[in-house]
Amino acid sequence: MNRLLPTFSSFIGPLALVLGLTIALAGCDVLEVDNPNSLIEEDLQTPSATPAMANGAEAAVARALGAVLSSYATATDELTWIGSRDAWLQLDIGRLSDPANEFSDAAYPYVTEARWVTQEYIALMEGFQADGTLQNPTALARTYLYGAIIHTAIADMYDNFVFSDRSEVGTPIGPSDMSQLYDTALGFIDSGLSVVDSGTTLEAALLGMRARTLHAKAVWNTVNPVEASNPSANLVESSDIVAAAQAALSAMPEDFIYELELSGSAPDLVVGDLSMALQVNSRAEMGFGTTYIDPADDGTYDPDSDDSAVTFADAITGEVHPRLVTNINSFVSEGQFADITVVSARETHLILAEAALAGNAGAGDFASHINAVRTLDGLPDFTGQVDELDLLIQERQVQMFLQGRRLADHYRFDDPSAEWTGSADPVGTFLPIAITEVRSNPNVN
Repeated sequence: MNRLLPTFSSFIGPLALVLGLTIALAGCDVLEVDNPNSLIEEDLQTPSATPAMANGAEAAVARALGAVLSSYATATDELTWIGSRDAWLQLDIGRLSDPANEFSDAAYPYVTEARWVTQEYIALMEGFQADGTLQNPTALARTYLYGAIIHTAIADMYDNFVFSDRSEVGTPIGPSDMSQLYDTALGFIDSGLSVVDSGTTLEAALLGMRARTLHAKAVWNTVNPVEASNPSANLVESSDIVAAAQAALSAMPEDFIYELELSGSAPDLVVGDLSMALQVNSRAEMGFGTTYIDPADDGTYDPDSDDSAVTFADAITGEVHPRLVTNINSFVSEGQFADITVVSARETHLILAEAALAGNAGAGDFASHINAVRTLDGLPDFTGQVDELDLLIQERQVQMFLQGRRLADHYRFDDPSAEWTGSADPVGTFLPIAITEVRSNPNVN
């Protein structure tokens, strides 16, 4: 059974979380403040608790993504091991499949917690909706979004997974059925869109998440198994993907970004002790990969020092890509509380660019979507100067840096990390069910 799930009080009470993952404390003595979002389990049976439930779901998903991205990004060329813990090294050289790796094992309970919390809260709020007592449809729409985010992330990052509850062990989903989690996510998104207010940021985020999830499901099919010898065959497109991406862009401002915004005012509740930002910016167990930077002698990067620099060059200009400078410098400046990008207009344009390159005429022109992104970065238009597939791969590297997309792109585009060695796992390997679950769940071999 999952380590955190039986400990219900560990993530239900107290639930000291508020909108945007920020705690606003009023009064002179913070020890005397009554937090309206501090709940016990019985409080969840009341419709007035729905905003706090949405906040708690958001926090659980932020913790989970921060934790699992530590392992995922270290297994890509985005991060490289520079610290002292050998388990990070194993991930860095491409060995993801060991269930006893201490860091992928430590991330697993955060992910199971987020999956359980989102589904439990959705069920409670749907009950209020059914009996006519739901007071806050926006809270329900938010929780549908968080449920979609975590289910899509699990399908993206794991080869297998177990859904357990607080009292009964679950059965592994099975590697061949992991793509069904995308369908669960899409169901949540459709439900969220049915209750969200039109024209809101939340609606744009749900629409963007639908395009991202449909694209991710198609990518999943290219890496299970992967046809590594023919990267062009691993481009994905469909009429559903194109329609979803176009609908998302129509609802998004030009440079729309939806993030899980973390805050230093609630570090124990939000960040978790395994977060990627903490491991890079505080502990220095990992640094940015040398594909992207020229590090200082100790492997670190400091935007305010001449000892290190971002070096990743744009394919057309040959100059350092400005978006990667922005992404890396923002990540560093936010310390252990770096925000987590979920969906963006930039990624949505690249989804359509990929569909166009794969031959979907309804997606529009490849160059128009690529150039919409390049214009945001102040870069000259693509007019055929370089290979289209190479440019798409590079823009995905830059625009979705540290967002949990890179490992699948390594596999499907036959573009291995420079850190992988001969002992790396086979192409197409993702994270396993962790040893914590294996040892405690008799249904897992």
